[in-house]
Order: sequence, then structure tokens, then C-alpha cells
Amino acid sequence: MNIQLHINPNSGTPLYRQIADEVKSAFLRGYLKPGQKLPSVRELASQLGINPTTVVKAYDLLANERLLIRRQGKGAFVADGQQPLLPGERQEQVQELAHRLAIEALRLGFGPQEILAEVQSEIQKLLPKKESES
Repeated sequence: MNIQLHINPNSGTPLYRQIADEVKSAFLRGYLKPGQKLPSVRELASQLGINPTTVVKAYDLLANERLLIRRQGKGAFVADGQQPLLPGERQEQVQELAHRLAIEALRLGFGPQEILAEVQSEIQKLLPKKESES
């Protein structure tokens, strides 16, 4: 299975997080479906030209967020929604992300309205066309 993930080694974001974010984005855009097999750790590390440990860390993060399921001897698969986050966990994760975004955007000199506009723009890019047109 070959998915195209784009990482930037010069970004301030750790490579494992970039990989996890790319997998999440591919899922949201419909490029990855529930139950679909992800590349093996070695395959993805080779494709991206990085250390396999980095891919393991990304897959661990996705598994902890219940977005990936590992099957012994078979590989890693996109979760099919059987293990949803509890409402409190969902809220906690969104608050943490919003906090990190606010800190970095304000540090870069963006104002509240600019930050909100950027977030809305990114959401529109990720939603399927039928939802984003409403």
C-alpha cells in the first residue's frame, strides 16, 4: 500500500507528528478508508527516507488516538470507528490543540480574527465538498 505523505525535515514540527497529521488529513480527505492497511514501518520509513523509529512513534501516536489499529503479524490499519474517544477525551484533545495553535499564532504576530480565518480556511479544505458547500 503506497500513500503519499509529505513531510518537511526543516519544519519545527517533529517528523513523527507530521506523519501522524498527514495520515489524519488523508483520512479526512477520503484517501484512506476505515480498515485500509497502512504501509509497514519499514516501507514508510524507506519511502520518506527517515529512521523507522520515527514511523513507529507516529503509528504509536495514531494508535493512542484510536485512529489506527495494529494487528499482530498483519500490520497497521485505519480504525473503523469501533473505538471512539470518550467525550471528555475529545474535548481535552481539542483544547490542547487550540492552546498550542493560539500560542504559536500569537507569537507569530497574528491577531484573533486572522487566526480564526486561517482555521476556518483549513477546515474548509479538509471537509468533503458536499459539507463545505453548505
